[in-house]
Amino acid sequence: MDPAGVPFAVAHDLQTFRLLELPPEIVDLLEAPDPPRLSIKSLPAASSGPAYAVLCTPTNSFQIRQVQTSNSLFITQPILLNDQADGTPTPTTCAIASCTATLELHPTDASAAAHLSDLLPVYDIVAGEVDTTHNARTKAHVFTDVPLSDAQCEQAWDDLLAFELSGSSYRPSVNALRQVWASINAAASAESVQLDNQFLGHDLANLVAEEGHPAALALAVFRHLASPEQDTRGQWSCLDRRKTVSHVGTTLLQAKQGLPDTPVAEFIDEWRDLLPEAWRSDAELLAIEGSYDLPSTTTIRAKSNAASTAQPAAPKPAAAKGKWHEKFAKTRKK
Repeated sequence: MDPAGVPFAVAHDLQTFRLLELPPEIVDLLEAPDPPRLSIKSLPAASSGPAYAVLCTPTNSFQIRQVQTSNSLFITQPILLNDQADGTPTPTTCAIASCTATLELHPTDASAAAHLSDLLPVYDIVAGEVDTTHNARTKAHVFTDVPLSDAQCEQAWDDLLAFELSGSSYRPSVNALRQVWASINAAASAESVQLDNQFLGHDLANLVAEEGHPAALALAVFRHLASPEQDTRGQWSCLDRRKTVSHVGTTLLQAKQGLPDTPVAEFIDEWRDLLPEAWRSDAELLAIEGSYDLPSTTTIRAKSNAASTAQPAAPKPAAAKGKWHEKFAKTRKK
């Protein structure tokens, strides 16, 4: 060996290593004073989808892809090698692994809502009775099987108006959403609650629960329809008026799928009856633009691709009415 050279050796049994190439945004996170925990997630083993792994930060997800390389790449570590005649150990660089592939990270555009839709059973209400299956899985448990970040899962959970009940997790049908909103609106009117001002969400949800609807579902509706500046993690709620009017109209129309086309005037009247008195004039087709078709000049129906979750074949009767419904009936303006 050239005395000026660096002693180099190759281990007899090379280990198996894979190099992970980190994009700048991941490096910045790891070098931060208080770096977040990263996780690697994948679909459940029993899934029929393609197998792949995803590296997740708290807010973003990166699919891990293996890229082969033709370069000779070694992982080395310093050792003391006893190869001198006098037995003096020599500082040596030793290759302990050969890497023929590199793992690269690519931002993923997978839909968390699509994953959750596959994992969550539909919560429907038929003739006043709950029609669903129980998955015995909490929200946290479900999220472990979604190969995306917690923030992406949380956003999809809110978009689907998903909720937990008795140790299981569900996503509501449009029929269930229509019925629970009718109870929310009636309870708010009976108690003189202005939905676009601050109100105690749990108190109103408990009134809705008296009608047989899960309080957790009512709270999911409040989160979904909250005004942009509202902190949805606290006890107070405040709904965005425009978003709520659109949601109620779209949900009502989707719940009619499978029925004959509805006269526009009749639909508008039903829509207005599901809104607070001060909002009734907001029920105009412009508020649900893109969510409906007009098969004739006088009838309306939901766009086929606008439907969400399960659609009932026909509207179902609401649950039995409670005392505050009687109060609402007396105070409702005709």
